[in-house]
Amino acid sequence: MSEVKQKIGWIGTGVMGKSMCGRILEAGYPVTVHTRTKAKAGPLLEQGAEWAPGPAAVAERSEIVFSIVSFPGDVKEVYQRLAEC
Repeated sequence: MSEVKQKIGWIGTGVMGKSMCGRILEAGYPVTVHTRTKAKAGPLLEQGAEWAPGPAAVAERSEIVFSIVSFPGDVKEVYQRLAEC
């Protein structure tokens, strides 16, 4: 019997976020990602992640959402957008 894995959302694909998200993909979880610059998510998309156009879209497609963003203004923006959904 195969295990059903929860849908993971990932916001922020800098050095730390990309590495951590990559490990979750390697473990076989379905992951939806968003970062301000889509090109930075390229390696994760090549690994099988799905792109979302914004934080709210990540939340709508996920059961668990991780955010790895560095600056206070960015954190505030992410959570304001998550509150929209």
